[in-house]
Amino acid sequence: MNLKSEQSLTHRPGRFLIHAAATFGALALIATSELPTAQAADPVMPPFPPGLFYPVDGGSSPTFPGATLVPRAPVFDFAGIPGWIDGKKITNAMGVTIPKYEMLVIRGSKIDGKSIVIPPGGLYFDASPARGELPMTGASDFFLGKRYYFVDYDARIQVRQNLLVAPKKFTVVGNHLYTLLLPPVPKVVPDPVVNWRTFDGVSIRPWALSERWEKSDAAHPDQRPLTYLQGVIRSTDKTGVTFASLTGTSIRSEWWAKRRIFEGWAKAGQKIVHGGTGIVVKSVDPDKKTVTIVFLEHGKTGKTHVLKAQNSPTLPENPSIRKRMVAIDGRTAVVLWPHDALGANGVRLWVYGGVSQWKTNSDPFGIAHVAYFPIACPIAHHIGGMIYNTRPIRISPGKPASLFGGYATLKVVSVSGHTVKFRLTTSSGSTPVFVKRGNIDAVLGKGRAAHGILSSLDTTDLSIDRDLSVTK
Repeated sequence: MNLKSEQSLTHRPGRFLIHAAATFGALALIATSELPTAQAADPVMPPFPPGLFYPVDGGSSPTFPGATLVPRAPVFDFAGIPGWIDGKKITNAMGVTIPKYEMLVIRGSKIDGKSIVIPPGGLYFDASPARGELPMTGASDFFLGKRYYFVDYDARIQVRQNLLVAPKKFTVVGNHLYTLLLPPVPKVVPDPVVNWRTFDGVSIRPWALSERWEKSDAAHPDQRPLTYLQGVIRSTDKTGVTFASLTGTSIRSEWWAKRRIFEGWAKAGQKIVHGGTGIVVKSVDPDKKTVTIVFLEHGKTGKTHVLKAQNSPTLPENPSIRKRMVAIDGRTAVVLWPHDALGANGVRLWVYGGVSQWKTNSDPFGIAHVAYFPIACPIAHHIGGMIYNTRPIRISPGKPASLFGGYATLKVVSVSGHTVKFRLTTSSGSTPVFVKRGNIDAVLGKGRAAHGILSSLDTTDLSIDRDLSVTK
């Protein structure tokens, strides 16, 4: 990887600091503050193999301003921001341990006189677990330093038709960004090499989809199809690859809880409450595999729900089955164990309190001018959550900007011509003073998205390799 440091810094212990080389700025893919987006016609359904559980969107999926921005020659500081979650290991109820990270990305920033301007979507906090998360597993994550429990979510698949994936552009499908790294090279690479990444930067290289040809032959054999992220290639030429259909995943809503009230076996008649709010397990019917739950609100009887336990191998992914095993009423939620929820000890379940629905592009945190955007992996698991700025941010020396309700403060130390000095501070300490030319684009932290952004900047260099021969 061609990286160089623009300066020598005094490091605090454990800090690793690198700058993306200036040569990255020459890359067309990352040289512009906002990349053009390829357009698509109405979606069609490709021939998915069995196992498609998530509903298909009707031609649209959530996005936000700045979704296709890429940091330009950013500062990479994998030590992150003092006091933020950094590799904290959390073991869920399934016995799976997943490290958690919190990171900050600045992209699309620019010098404007003696100030720095960050566009909408150009600054985001990212909760970045080391692998995907699912409800019905006891999963939890950290947002702005606070732990939340994953209750349920509404994931979708988007299918787009007649889609051009070209070099130096992003094609948006779901919350995924596609760009062409390499066209087919005769007798070397029979299929095009497509780069995939999410809005927050998680990347799988060189491609993350099964590529099939609309008219396959010996020269263009079909790859084995995956369940999700499928591409059906219509044609390739010097402008790029035209897909007859291409898919991506996204999330419309998530439900998170502030606390876990109970986890384990409960018997019929058992009351589970916290601060006067909770449930009563009214009855358990092993023959019908049903559990009747009565919600309690400040000691008063509320709604009754009948949940049906199932042992489907498609859980927890299958939303139609999951809907019968999850009940949310007000700020309380009950979730049945995904397998063998009924037994001699009664019913195995979770009870959560402080539950709220986090709609995509809404503000669940009560912080002005920010919104939440959940990130879905290729098979629609939750793999992160962005909290991004909805309005431009202008920062001048001597006038620090409070970020995310005070979780961090961004300070511009000085602006001198094309050179900016800046740092991040928290109640736990501060980063070094970073020196940057032209902007303050940065990737701070070592979450999965941070490494994905670094990977994207590296592999993108292939897209303008002038020594390659391409199909005419």
